[in-house]
Amino acid sequence: MEGTDHQSPLSASGTTQSSRIRTIDPSESVTGVGIVFGILGAVIGVVFTVLLGDASSVGSWIVDCFIAALAGGSAGIVIGGMFGAIFGVIRGVIPARRDGKS
Repeated sequence: MEGTDHQSPLSASGTTQSSRIRTIDPSESVTGVGIVFGILGAVIGVVFTVLLGDASSVGSWIVDCFIAALAGGSAGIVIGGMFGAIFGVIRGVIPARRDGKS
């Protein structure tokens, strides 16, 4: 999310100077990276279940793939949330310039 604009009063020439403070909400990066890693984990779980599974019937394949998708997806969400939190904290708040230049 972006922060608010701060405007200074009119200067002598009648124009306004505005500086913009940009903040990155860590919850957005946690959610975004968690969703991407969750989908990736679910796909990897299903692919490896199909390749390495030894189910005896179609029903067993479906159940095994469903369980693998849930397990891989939840693991991906946890790992993605961790990386998203790290990205959010590292990027944090971008400070405004205080020297009057924009």
